[in-house]
Amino acid sequence: MGSPHYRTPIRKRTCGAIASLFLLALYAGTSAVAAELRITLQDAQTGAPLEDAVVEVILPEQQQPMHLTTGEVSVDQQQKEFVANVTVITRGSRANFPNSDDILHHVYSFSPAKVFELPLYGSGQNIDYFQLFDQPGIVELGCNIHDWMLGYIYVAETNLAVKTDAMGQAVINDVPAGDYTVRIWHPRADLEAPGMTQQMTFSDAQPTRLQMALTLERDNRLRRAPNATRSSYR
Repeated sequence: MGSPHYRTPIRKRTCGAIASLFLLALYAGTSAVAAELRITLQDAQTGAPLEDAVVEVILPEQQQPMHLTTGEVSVDQQQKEFVANVTVITRGSRANFPNSDDILHHVYSFSPAKVFELPLYGSGQNIDYFQLFDQPGIVELGCNIHDWMLGYIYVAETNLAVKTDAMGQAVINDVPAGDYTVRIWHPRADLEAPGMTQQMTFSDAQPTRLQMALTLERDNRLRRAPNATRSSYR
C-alpha cells in the first residue's frame, strides 16, 4: 500500500465520489424495500388493551444513521402526574419539563441514560430549558416533593420505536426488510420474561404482525390525598 505522499487530490476525489454513490445506492435500496410492523398488545391478567408499551426494532449500527430523526418534546406536570407518563424519543432529541400545576415540583432522574435535576420551580418556569438525551435507554423521572410521581422517557436508538395507544395498538413504518431483534418494554412488565425481545422477519410483501399478552406487576404507588393545609408544595 502506497504512502500518503502518492495519494493525489484526483484520487481522493474519486474515492469520495465512489463512497458517496455507494451510500446513496444503499439508502435507496433500503428505502425501496421498507416494511411495516403492526402491533397489538394486551394485559395478560385482564385481557384489556395495553397502553403505553414501547416496541422498538433494533437495527445494526451501520443502518442506524439512515433512521435517525431527532426533535423536541415536552413532559408536563399536571395534577401531580407526569403527562405523558411514557414518552418515546430518538437519541439526540431534547425534552423540557414545564409545570402546569399551581404548586412547585422538583424533577430529577438518576437513570444511567440521563442524570439531571431541576430544583423547585413553579408554573411557567423552565419552559425554554431543554435537556439533551443522547444515550439510548430508559430514563425514569421522579419528583422530589411528590414521591408517587413517576414518568418514563424511552430513548430509542432510531426512530423505529413507538408506544401503544389506548387500544393497545401501534404501527412502525419504514422498517428495512430483513431479520431484526424487536424489543418490547412497559413500566410494569418483567423485562426478563420470555418474549420481551424476539427475532422477527420483515418483508415488503406484507406487514409483519406482533401480538402479545404481557404479565404486569401491580402498581403499588401511594398517592397523597388533597390536604386542607395545602402549601405551595402540595
